[in-house]
Amino acid sequence: MKKPLNLELEKLNNRIKELEEGWKRSQADFENYRKRNEQDRINLFATANLDLIIKILPVMDNFRRSAQHVPEDIKNNEWAKGIELIEKHLESILSQEGLTKVETKAGDNFNPSIHEAISHEENKDFKSDQIIAVVDEGYKLGEKILRPAKVRVAK
Repeated sequence: MKKPLNLELEKLNNRIKELEEGWKRSQADFENYRKRNEQDRINLFATANLDLIIKILPVMDNFRRSAQHVPEDIKNNEWAKGIELIEKHLESILSQEGLTKVETKAGDNFNPSIHEAISHEENKDFKSDQIIAVVDEGYKLGEKILRPAKVRVAK
């Protein structure tokens, strides 16, 4: 009679181990699912922010262009100062979201990974492949280039 009981006990112990291993696998699978779900949620927000930021960049360009053409007689006008403050506020908000300018200036060497050449021009003041002027600022979010800087390049 002892043998069938020992055999039954061994079967039950094996079944317990089997169920315990299955439970541990389920726990690990659930933890992986939870982490994947959290990462997907983070990626969704990042993508949504990215799309919104890309849509706002032309507004930043227009603020910059309009500031370059403010007539001298109204530069100290309260309205003009208010528009400048709005531009700074928008820049600050985008900066808090991780947006940074691609630092580019005249005289820098052209780099196709961060610059987009909109023209190649003869210019005696610059060497070949040097940037003559920045037409539109480039921007990046973290290390990702959202928009390359649009530049004029010397031949």
